[in-house]
Amino acid sequence: MTRFTPVDLSLYPISDVVEALDFESYLARDRATFTERWELRRLADPSLPPVDTLLLESDPSSVVLEVGSYRETLLRGRINDRIRALTLAGALGRALDHIGVTYYRTPRREIVPAVGATPAVMEDDETYRQRLALAPESWSTAGPVGAYLFWALSASGDVLDVAAYSEDEGVCLAPRIRVVILPRDGLSGPEKTALVATVKEALSRVRLRPLGDLVTVELATDLPFNVVANLKIRQGASADIVKAQAERRIRQYCSGRLRWIGDDIEGPVWLIGRRLRQGTIAAAALGTDANVVEVSLTAPVGDVNPPPAGYTEAALADVGAPGFVPLADAVTAHLFKAPRLGTVTVTHEVVAESWS
Repeated sequence: MTRFTPVDLSLYPISDVVEALDFESYLARDRATFTERWELRRLADPSLPPVDTLLLESDPSSVVLEVGSYRETLLRGRINDRIRALTLAGALGRALDHIGVTYYRTPRREIVPAVGATPAVMEDDETYRQRLALAPESWSTAGPVGAYLFWALSASGDVLDVAAYSEDEGVCLAPRIRVVILPRDGLSGPEKTALVATVKEALSRVRLRPLGDLVTVELATDLPFNVVANLKIRQGASADIVKAQAERRIRQYCSGRLRWIGDDIEGPVWLIGRRLRQGTIAAAALGTDANVVEVSLTAPVGDVNPPPAGYTEAALADVGAPGFVPLADAVTAHLFKAPRLGTVTVTHEVVAESWS
């Protein structure tokens, strides 16, 4: 009963091939090697002084060793960057463009076309990266749900989010497919209507999808909500800074773009049919800030866009059976809604909380 999502590239184990940088270990190794070789020189020439000042910052040999270890750290870092640039999960900018065009035959989309001397605004790295992860789904035409998502997203840069539902979600009878799109902010009513037509054309029977599928395209319903959070902050912390950071984390999570709490990496938008849990919003406000002792929310009251009580595994148990009847619109309405964050209000109170 969940929306199809491609592989989560944030979990790709790049760390298995990229080594952690450790300047201090390189320096300790070089000091040990230098000391060992110097002692061998002293065995041949006892007049040489012992090495007893390597740990002093003023010692010339110590400075030379630090420079060498620093350069090694930079070199290893560059190698790490080169390795990341070869992976879909780690590539950025032109490296990601190269992977997209050569391996996936999928160029980056234009979000805003070029006008005169003003260059085009292209889709960001994370959105492009996730669309590339969907690209193999499209190689089977628009049959799998991932293929419908890929081609609908690729139809126009004005498509912010897409969901595709069928009989499996209990919203219709096969062979009907209901594709739901969320336009980018700022589009007018006529522009949204035109966008629906553009996506429908991209998924046309002649160009792409299987002959037997009956595809309809519709707009998601905005579900506006506000967040009101109260923070209990430790004495001595800057309340303004703490509240500003909490508000930023709330907006990141509720925009549907935050990959996971605390990493500050924004991914592609996922809002259609999404349930934003009140507890997770509070956790986003808390983050990893040690200055925040507790978070309480007075809005939203409960989860945003929860499934109705009737939308259960039991209700979908007969999917595919000859006598299956689609669930009532009121039971599946949450699948077609997109939570849209309005205002965020963050208040605070100072508490004398011990740091122990």
